[in-house]
Amino acid sequence: MDENWKADFDVEPTGAGSFRAVLVLTPPPDLGPPIRTQIVGEFDTSIEAEWAAVDAFAAMTRGA
Repeated sequence: MDENWKADFDVEPTGAGSFRAVLVLTPPPDLGPPIRTQIVGEFDTSIEAEWAAVDAFAAMTRGA
């Protein structure tokens, strides 16, 4: 990934009162649309889902 990519996360409600974390990788426009990857699991609060996304980002950087 070069500096033209953007990385972020999103939190989505499940409709059952819990939340999912989603990693969002956005390539340069000429490469296509954003890539959304759900983190495994559902969380009781949106803040727990946000921390799950942060943990996933950290795990990605350790693997590099």
